[in-house]
Amino acid sequence: MKIIRGISRFFTWLCMGFIAALMLLMVAEVLDRTIFNRSILGATEWAQVLLLCNMTALSSSILSNRQIKVDMLTSKLSPKAQVIIDTVMLTLTFVTIAFISWQQFNYAVKSLKNHVFYTTIGLPQWPFIAMFCFAYAVGALTTLSLVVRKVAAMASGQWELEAKLEDKDELFVLGKKKYAELKAAEKEKTSAGYENGKGGEK
Repeated sequence: MKIIRGISRFFTWLCMGFIAALMLLMVAEVLDRTIFNRSILGATEWAQVLLLCNMTALSSSILSNRQIKVDMLTSKLSPKAQVIIDTVMLTLTFVTIAFISWQQFNYAVKSLKNHVFYTTIGLPQWPFIAMFCFAYAVGALTTLSLVVRKVAAMASGQWELEAKLEDKDELFVLGKKKYAELKAAEKEKTSAGYENGKGGEK
């Protein structure tokens, strides 16, 4: 899980760079058309490449619980039912993402063998397809790690905590320092509650 978090953080910064580059490209394209009445050579293909590279943030969005969910019904269910449904859905998601990653791997190999290049910018397509494939592979492993966590939570009976977390990984979202502070505060609160309980018994 530590490796997945590290790769996801790297991909987050990478995706931010790609989005910034895409925004600058669009602004430059509009200004070029408005002022000089011409288009930037290869702008469309560069936009396609940058949009493809933006998929690197998939694993980060999964760990941050930023995937779109329609929980109007499931939010009214018991924590146990919510965790079970989440586990089933995450398992199906894992299979889907892994399949897409495998297909993109085959497509990248095919593109490499056939020497497929972008027409205008002249770059080979396979490195960008391979990046898409790798990003989805990390996304699949991320989803699988969440499935394992939920199964472990079910085995230990931590239904309410897992239902509250949903798909979120607190260590990834908060960072090491804030996560440690949160756990320390929770531990202190639990200890205080235990001491008050003992005092009440006396």
